[in-house]
Amino acid sequence: MTVDQTWGDGGVFRPRELGPPSRAAGQPWRLDAVADVPDTVIEAGRVGALEIRAASTRGAAHRARGEVRQDAVGVTDLGGRYVLAAVADGVGDASHAHRGAQLAVRHALGYLTWALPGSDLDVVDMVGAVRAAERAVREAGPAPECRATTLTVAAIELGWAGQGHRYRAVRVGDSPALVLSGGVFLPLFTRRAQVDDRLPSPKGPPDGVRGVLRTGEALVLATSGLGAPVRDMAVGAYLAQAWAEPPGPVAYLHHLQFDLRSFDDDRTAAVIWA
Repeated sequence: MTVDQTWGDGGVFRPRELGPPSRAAGQPWRLDAVADVPDTVIEAGRVGALEIRAASTRGAAHRARGEVRQDAVGVTDLGGRYVLAAVADGVGDASHAHRGAQLAVRHALGYLTWALPGSDLDVVDMVGAVRAAERAVREAGPAPECRATTLTVAAIELGWAGQGHRYRAVRVGDSPALVLSGGVFLPLFTRRAQVDDRLPSPKGPPDGVRGVLRTGEALVLATSGLGAPVRDMAVGAYLAQAWAEPPGPVAYLHHLQFDLRSFDDDRTAAVIWA
């Protein structure tokens, strides 16, 4: 009997090659030792005039080595008035970075779920979401730095005065937020993040931005596994075209699985289309 040694999806499910292929991407996946952190999570839905897609998936290098996905993502509908989204990128050399990322996303969104109904987007304490996440990461057990993670969190208000959808976002670390407008990804955070800026030991105050999401635009929160390759012309052009309109959930996940050498990290993105 001949055993087929090939590995991976074929046909329409084959990841799009956007340059020299990754060596790790051609290797069989290995199961990791953390049973409650799956290889991939995906979420999708519609809230009013907003379409939401979110996914977090293990990078090729982690799959080939049998290592846990260190990224986390969360999105939620807050009473049909707000969409909340957060991504976190567990620091690679931290032994429990995946737990830190999960805690940061859960507690940042939990804080905003509590704070926004009694407040207004203009005045709500977005930094409070970061503080809640920092506290959770720090107090989850001994050696807090073993749970080191970045965090980017955003709140989008639906239908603000007929002029679009207001948003605010804050971050600690280098996980970017971008707006996809006119086929171009525009970075929202202009200050260069320090390489070692992370929870639970941020180097300074969080970066903060606010703006209005217009019809036809999309707000993108990503970890560096996607944010870094988007700066590559081929990747940026591919995703800008693929995400010109909201894709189906399975197609969205397929878009994140593109193959390109040197970009083997976990890939996580929450995208909100107006």
